[in-house]
Amino acid sequence: MLIPSLAAARNGADDAQAATPTTSPEVHSTSGDSGSGKVERLPDATPRVKVEGGQFCLRFTDATGTVSSETSDRFNKLNDNFATRGQKIDSDFAELSQKQGQNRAEANSKLTTKFAELDAKATTADQKAAVAQYKASVLAAVAKRRAAVDAANDTFKAGLLLAVTDRQAKLKAAATTYKSAVAAALASAKSSCAAGTAPATVRTNLKAALDVARANLETARKSVEKVGPNLDTLKAARKAAVDKANADFKAAVQAALAKLKAALGVTASNSPEASPSSSPVSTP
Repeated sequence: MLIPSLAAARNGADDAQAATPTTSPEVHSTSGDSGSGKVERLPDATPRVKVEGGQFCLRFTDATGTVSSETSDRFNKLNDNFATRGQKIDSDFAELSQKQGQNRAEANSKLTTKFAELDAKATTADQKAAVAQYKASVLAAVAKRRAAVDAANDTFKAGLLLAVTDRQAKLKAAATTYKSAVAAALASAKSSCAAGTAPATVRTNLKAALDVARANLETARKSVEKVGPNLDTLKAARKAAVDKANADFKAAVQAALAKLKAALGVTASNSPEASPSSSPVSTP
């Protein structure tokens, strides 16, 4: 019998298994996002002025140097953290692409073997022509499905990067505003000391200014949209696109198989091996 008894065409195992981006481009990247992942830390504590009020102006440089240094250190760490996030996303998708390539190479090898089996069984010119047409139809379906999956992955990645970079830009703006407010508060305290304002008053005013800066930072941070909801939408859109690609692929392969059977005069009644669900393609 020309058409061997083989497993039914699966819904694109070469892509569906490796092409689902894990969410460790997971950018549940800030406090409050769902899922796992490290937290992007904005300066999260009001710098403490540790010098007693009466001694504050005498030790202004020591008292405020620590405040300025801590704020700058936290800001630099925030920038480093943001850069690491983007690199992690690129790394995860590169790994995904590599696994997908390996799966597709294995699928291509199996497909070549199945086609060779069909070629060996086709002895007449008509049979050879029918097999050639079948092979062309299957290869076209494979290429179309892979292109659709690639497009879905590219759209997912682009949306993910956009959501992450947008959130990071807003958080960085909030951190920059905070850093500027701290610097302004320190400059004001220094000026007050020079003007002869009571050291205890200067210290109290500085602490109040730093508290306001911290409160404004927290308000800004909470107002920034989280990545999680965007990621859920992106994942759903990708899944819908891949599901459609798989369904279209399966329909195309089944149509090609039916056409091959018709050309060869094979029916389910006279060939148990040629059931409508069987296909020479196991994993495209």
